[in-house]
Amino acid sequence: MTQLNPLEIIKKLPRTNCGKCGYPSCLAFVMALISGNTSPEKCPEAKLEFLTSFSKSPQEDYNWRILEEVKKRARNLSWENLPEKTGGKLTSEGLLFPYLDTEVVINPYRAFRKDGLELDPRDQILLYNYLLHARPESLSGEFVGMESFPHSLSKEKTLRRYAEEKAAQEFSGRLSTLKKALSHFRIDIPRDCPADICAVIWILTKVPLRFQFFEAEPEEGLPAEVKILFDRKALSFLDLESLVFCAERLVERLLEIAKEAD
Repeated sequence: MTQLNPLEIIKKLPRTNCGKCGYPSCLAFVMALISGNTSPEKCPEAKLEFLTSFSKSPQEDYNWRILEEVKKRARNLSWENLPEKTGGKLTSEGLLFPYLDTEVVINPYRAFRKDGLELDPRDQILLYNYLLHARPESLSGEFVGMESFPHSLSKEKTLRRYAEEKAAQEFSGRLSTLKKALSHFRIDIPRDCPADICAVIWILTKVPLRFQFFEAEPEEGLPAEVKILFDRKALSFLDLESLVFCAERLVERLLEIAKEAD
C-alpha cells in the first residue's frame, strides 16, 4: 500500500497559507489530510492531478486506511457498555442507532445502513469515532457556537465555508424547500427562535445540532445566513473534526433531498 509522503504532497500545493481549506497553513492541511481528518478537495487551489491521485482504488484511498484503523480500535471496546454511552441498541447484527435520516448498524467488523444503501467510508469513520469517543453522560441542552470550544479556530473556518455558507446560499429564497428537507430528519422545534427557521436535528442519538436559518433581506443589503450550534457537552461524544463533519454531512444531505424533490 502506497504511503502518503507529506513533502511530496506539499510540493503540489500553492504554499501560500491562504487558509481557504480551513487550516492555518498548507503544512497543517497536509498533516490533516494524511491523518484522514480532511479531504483533498478542501484545497481549492491544488492541482487537479493532486486531487485525483488519492483515489486510484479503494485500497489506496486514505479514507479506507483510516477506516480500518478505527475498526481495529473499536474491536477493543466493551461492546456491552456501548448502548449506555451512545444511546444505541444492541441487536444480533450489532449496535443499532439512527444516523442523519436513516438507521445504521455497526459492529467490530463493518458498519452498514439498514435500508441496504451504500454507506460512505467517511460516514463509517464518523460512526466508529462516535463509539470510541462517547461517554456515559447526558447532554447539557444548551447550544453554543463552535468558537466556544478550545482550539477551534481552524474548525470555525471549515464549518463556515463548507456548511453554513453553503446552506445559506443554496436555500436563500427557498424556505419551503428547506422546511420539507428538514422534515426527513428527527428534529425538535425550539420555542426560542431568533431566525426564520430553527430546528434541533439529531445527527446521532447523542449528537444534536441546532440549525438556524436567517433569510436574506435585500432591502437591508443582508444575505441569507446560517448558524449551526452544538450542545455544550458535544466533546463528550465526538472530537471537533467529527462535529464539523456532522454539520457538513447534514448540509450535503439537505441539498440532496432538496434536489430529489425538485
